[in-house]
Amino acid sequence: MELILKETNGIIVYQEQVMQIANRIAGFTLAEADSLRKAMGKKIREKMDEMMAKFVDGAVAQGVGKKKAKEIAGLIEKFAQYGFNKSHATAYAYVAYQTAWLKTHYPAEFMAANLSTEMSNLDRVVILINECRKLGIRVDPPDVNVSVTDFYPVDDNTISFGLNAIKNVGAKALKKILEEREKGGPFTTIFEFCERVDLSSVNKKVVESLVLAGAMDGLEGSRAQLHGAVETAIKYGQQVQSHNQADQVDIFSAGGLAPVTRCPDLPDVPDWSESEALAREKQVVGMYLSGHPLLKYAEDLEEFSTIDLNDDINRKLPEKVRLGGMVTNLRIQYDRRNNPMAFFYLDCLGGQADVVMFASVYEKYRHLMENDRVIFVVGKTSDGSNFGDLKLIADEVVALENVRDYFSSRLNIRFREDEVTPEELESLRQEAERNRGSCKLTFHLKTQSNEDRVIHAHNIRVSSGKVFLGWLRERFGKSNVWIE
Repeated sequence: MELILKETNGIIVYQEQVMQIANRIAGFTLAEADSLRKAMGKKIREKMDEMMAKFVDGAVAQGVGKKKAKEIAGLIEKFAQYGFNKSHATAYAYVAYQTAWLKTHYPAEFMAANLSTEMSNLDRVVILINECRKLGIRVDPPDVNVSVTDFYPVDDNTISFGLNAIKNVGAKALKKILEEREKGGPFTTIFEFCERVDLSSVNKKVVESLVLAGAMDGLEGSRAQLHGAVETAIKYGQQVQSHNQADQVDIFSAGGLAPVTRCPDLPDVPDWSESEALAREKQVVGMYLSGHPLLKYAEDLEEFSTIDLNDDINRKLPEKVRLGGMVTNLRIQYDRRNNPMAFFYLDCLGGQADVVMFASVYEKYRHLMENDRVIFVVGKTSDGSNFGDLKLIADEVVALENVRDYFSSRLNIRFREDEVTPEELESLRQEAERNRGSCKLTFHLKTQSNEDRVIHAHNIRVSSGKVFLGWLRERFGKSNVWIE
């Protein structure tokens, strides 16, 4: 096999290599080897089993030991999960290299192009925006004075959200808005915006959606005022445009156009709360852009969730997970026995999980089930789940306010022996005394001779509260203090 696999460092990479191995090791004719290739390419299990049995028999007949023949057959079967023919694999590798190069050297441009390509697929947009965060690239909310139709890189670390990704804002309306911005410069008020743009294309629904998405936050007024002014602004814009088209001349205005209705004022209305503004934003964009209602709970959510939905979509999920987030779109339905069961989304900092709660579990936790409540769900992942499409079957629910006491069993602190003074250890002891609780305490010590030692403090239990953890992390580093 060495001559066949030398160019790929002993690993079967190409279908042609499998055909050569079958020919040389098992005595297959080239036609039989091609049949094996087809069975693998189409993943026909029954045909592959038949060909693999024939391969082992052929290899044994050629003088290969049966154990070794089965080992080679196993390698060929493993190859069938990923293999291509050589020309196809080469093309894929080349494209993979090109995209990796672009992502490395032009990450903002690369991610903007990906986001624009996937603009109509909200799930993919969410995944790609999370990838931007990992790369240190900020995706700014849409802005009628900055954004264009697609996502585009403002600079090396910033991408402007594509206006075409906002619901109800079509390409025709955007073309008119961008043309007017190019011609007349930035917009300053919602009234000036409606005075300048073509209102036969930019209708009330378009303007409302731009406001809700935060695309008009740079104009005068709060989001609530802008939303309250939409109808008035459109009527004012229509009057101005109608008057201009009529080309009326006032003899008292030195040949200028006759004055029209005075520009209205913004309505005097209270601003929306952050949660209301974000909820409306999500209606038209499908995600939170200018903030996130869960950010104030980020420390608890990150500390006690066992998975991060920002992780690679292709990574394998554990069978059982614990995940914190906010209940949305709660629906109660009834099973065959007429018992209530719950279906809901769990909105998390990095994405969303689809959760089902069967009747017996719902009965136990129904007092915690309400929209906008922040909870932790412990459950099993259903078949076909991945980080981009997570489906959970709930077994247990814990309210956010109880999560630290409920889940914390051990507090771990790691440090090097030569980096901590006796005074600092005494300070730690005193602080631990002041923050007693139900958590076991364990030290992970790197000695001066570079040995790793684990020391359990049997005479004290401590709190897992934020204040104590904050004190510890400030002194020992965030990555050196963790809860089991």
